[in-house]
Amino acid sequence: MNPVISLAQMNIEPGNLERNVATAFAMIEDAAKRKSSVVLLPELWSSGYDLEQAEKHALETPHILQTLSQMATQHGIAIGGSLLENTGEGIYNTFYWVSPTEGIFSYRKIHLFRLMEEDRWLSPGDHLQMVSTELGKAGLAICYDLRFPELFRRYALDGATLFLLSAEWPLKRVHHWQTLLRARAIENLCFMFAVNCVGPAYKDVFGGTSAVLSPWGETLAEGSQTNEELITAQVDLSQLERARSFLPIYQDRRPDVYRLSD
Repeated sequence: MNPVISLAQMNIEPGNLERNVATAFAMIEDAAKRKSSVVLLPELWSSGYDLEQAEKHALETPHILQTLSQMATQHGIAIGGSLLENTGEGIYNTFYWVSPTEGIFSYRKIHLFRLMEEDRWLSPGDHLQMVSTELGKAGLAICYDLRFPELFRRYALDGATLFLLSAEWPLKRVHHWQTLLRARAIENLCFMFAVNCVGPAYKDVFGGTSAVLSPWGETLAEGSQTNEELITAQVDLSQLERARSFLPIYQDRRPDVYRLSD
């Protein structure tokens, strides 16, 4: 049976944890009713980019994770998305993967987005993170990471067959979002599952178009640019084997010559 995945495309209100968390929990419940094995939430879905209050918002993350763990176990659904994390040594934009059977895994955003002052308020991560899913091994990434193809190629070389991306991507650059999602899927022959948010926040408007893409870059499901909605798709895993059998890019790589001559 082909697994079902849901993308929770939220309208995040900066700093309004009560509203954002209630919305996210309701969408997780909806995804469970749709028999999804995975539900993804956007970047910083509880707080938005209210980074001046990041330390305060991060205090709520352990409580949120406790409830997510309970929901994951109750519904047999894996939940992913980014939240603020305070380690005592720094505050991170962290993608948490909450598995119903294997516990919690985390990836701290490596590439901080200067245009939204992440580098001012947050610390960068320094390691990659793959997780096991019903769809295969997944590489975790957050928003601006999408512009760095070497991160996704590293995941693919280490055995990833899909990418899970949590984002707050602006509407004014949504054509970049759509192009880069497709590029990362096609160049690595991997599924791409990417969730964005919608609506205004500070000086930006976020562009939605959350998407499920095949290893050929085909759009299997896509959200609107404006609506808060749950996007659900059933995934045919045989697409991966067919694509990689037809186009053996990993056998044809030449890493021994991928450098300039001395």
